[in-house]
Amino acid sequence: MAQIVDQWTKRVEDGTNADGSKRYRKVHSDRWGKGKRWLARWDENGRRVSQSFETKDGAEAFLSRTVTEQADGVYVQKSKKDVTVAQVWPLWWSGKAGKSKSLRDGYQAAWKHVEPKWGSVPCQQVTRAAVAAWLPTLTSRLLGEDGEPRPLGESSMRKVMIVLHGVMETAVEERIVLSNPVRMKDAPKQKPSERRYLSVAELDRLLAALPGSSARLVVDVLVRTGLRPGEAFGLQVGDLDPVRGRLRISRDVDAQGQADDTKTRRHRDVPVGGDLLLDLEDVAEGRDRGEWLLADSKGGWTRDRWRHVWSTATAEAGLDELDTYELRHTAASLAIHSGANVKTVQRMLGHRSAAMTLDIYGHLWDSELDALPAQMDAHMRAERERFKERRARADRQQSDSRTG
Repeated sequence: MAQIVDQWTKRVEDGTNADGSKRYRKVHSDRWGKGKRWLARWDENGRRVSQSFETKDGAEAFLSRTVTEQADGVYVQKSKKDVTVAQVWPLWWSGKAGKSKSLRDGYQAAWKHVEPKWGSVPCQQVTRAAVAAWLPTLTSRLLGEDGEPRPLGESSMRKVMIVLHGVMETAVEERIVLSNPVRMKDAPKQKPSERRYLSVAELDRLLAALPGSSARLVVDVLVRTGLRPGEAFGLQVGDLDPVRGRLRISRDVDAQGQADDTKTRRHRDVPVGGDLLLDLEDVAEGRDRGEWLLADSKGGWTRDRWRHVWSTATAEAGLDELDTYELRHTAASLAIHSGANVKTVQRMLGHRSAAMTLDIYGHLWDSELDALPAQMDAHMRAERERFKERRARADRQQSDSRTG
């Protein structure tokens, strides 16, 4: 039962009425003039809870709203109104246990931007306007040439918004807030990155600049299969099937050389053949199935060790600011220009759908569009010739029947 209580007064007996009932009057209580005067009381899941107010009007308005929200099923318990964003974070984070390590590392890095600003803030106090105003102030941990922190990149900013939005969505599910104030459309739209595709001549220069056969084999694998660098470093001897001419992609290696599942957590086979297959068979011969297939003198490659080899070789080849990942783009380009259709390229690259492949590399099929008018003309000419030949054949048969 909901009620309003005046904490500054109390009722005391003041004799009896004419009908014999007790008469009461109000007197000052021990709390007179101390703290907030009016106390709103209501039931919450069978438990009596309360909140104090300066004015009676304020207490009555709050209690009326509380009763209505309880009746409409949109009430948020008082015990949850002080729950902070940092207290909800572990609930959201626990649901990411099945994701790849690289994705979870990205979320952890994003949370380091969220926590200082919002960690101690009750979820009830997070507003869309405050989030939108805070987002452009984020800076990278890397310093610019002037020694000042650089603005956070658009990709990282979107990751921050994904984390904060996810945490607040969990708060909604836990009935801590009624709705999620964070809107992903307030995050900056990520501009398409400029992709670089190496020509065969540039690729040959790069291969010539690499210091040894093990490094050249890594580049050869990346260019001919479209693997992500971590997937290539995660190949084991047992992943090579020389009879079928396939590599099984089932793991990824992080910057420290630790194996994890692939980015999409899906496994796939990619084709290898020709000289590359022979080279892979040579390095796999006589080794245990669990050993790293692509290895340098210290064992399996890590991204940190690869970074030094790569930067030296690209500088020597005149390919400054080339990222290893761009060999994946080069592989897609070579496959498409060799006649591969979108489904084949999708399977090779491990994309979730052919639509994703088209979104990224659709422009590389433009050469097919360029050739389409000539192909249509040729087809129509062939059809006209076929029709003409068919009519001539019919005329000959008709003439022969009359002659006979």
